[in-house]
Amino acid sequence: MQKRSRTILFVLCIFLFLLAAPTVLLYFQGYRFDFEKKELVQTGGLYFKVLPASSQVYLDGDFKKRTSGFTGSVLIENLIPREYQVEIKKAGYHSWQKNLEVWERRVTEAKNVILFPQNPDFTIVNEMPKVEMMATSSDKKKVIKANNYEIRVLFPEKGEEVFIARFSKKIGNIFWLTNHYLIFSVGDKIKISEIDNRDKINIVDLAEFKNPKIFWDKEKKDLYVESEGKIYLFDDLLP
Repeated sequence: MQKRSRTILFVLCIFLFLLAAPTVLLYFQGYRFDFEKKELVQTGGLYFKVLPASSQVYLDGDFKKRTSGFTGSVLIENLIPREYQVEIKKAGYHSWQKNLEVWERRVTEAKNVILFPQNPDFTIVNEMPKVEMMATSSDKKKVIKANNYEIRVLFPEKGEEVFIARFSKKIGNIFWLTNHYLIFSVGDKIKISEIDNRDKINIVDLAEFKNPKIFWDKEKKDLYVESEGKIYLFDDLLP
């Protein structure tokens, strides 16, 4: 290669480097081009902590990541700031769905996601322990406020109230499943509801019995159902 050609090639490489360097630098600083807004924006992220572990996370219908097999957590980075349709699912479990907003330089969190089994295997038992039904959550920060057809949750320290749901059939016993989920019966169905009211509240139908009366043993994490003179036990509700 002649000296003139080498010089031209060297100058061209320098020019391309100087042209690409700002773009590469902005990329590693978390900037992306938003084609809808037609502008350069700084990205955000989504963080999830899910039970059971190794669940799949989808954004706008596309698979993104699987949660950790050990911690059940996952961080999805470099997202253009906007609203995303989130679905978390695992075979054999009800999926969790919610629209969540992502902002620049911020991570939106959903740290209390639980997927519940679609076909719980109840066994018949002879007796059940004495279970106390408490209106106040274990962390003492939330209180159930309910009547025969409606459920709300109060946050006394914040002075806030979250509307959970209204039903056409009578609500039976209500228990705190965790500090972030309620379990209760409505008519013949046993339901579980989260209390996260960002977008829609996820409520799943866990099982169906004739006029069930439910009892939740939070110490042993056992669910008892009394129906038609029999007592049923499901001891694998929480992973």
